[in-house]
Amino acid sequence: MSVKKARIVKAFSTPKQANRKTDLGNGFQRFFFNRTISPNTYFTFTFRGGAYKPVSGGFFISNQNSLPAYATSFYNQTDTVYVITVYNPTVFTRAISFTFVAKL
Repeated sequence: MSVKKARIVKAFSTPKQANRKTDLGNGFQRFFFNRTISPNTYFTFTFRGGAYKPVSGGFFISNQNSLPAYATSFYNQTDTVYVITVYNPTVFTRAISFTFVAKL
């Protein structure tokens, strides 16, 4: 039996590249980024805040109630950079949205 090696994909984005932005008040903004994640893939998404300092991050993946997906890391790399890695162990390509809350 052979085991197929997982793919590794990396993406980097800035606040200006967000698909949507929400002003939360008091200098806080929420940024949304829409992507797709291929089957058997680790997807690392890096938010480079620039003047913004990220305080949290998260993700939503399609079919999350019926198909597994695993966050393997969530962390601040620096005061202005936040990293999330998600693993899609399924055989399906899925829509995924990453979200970050950051303060100016």
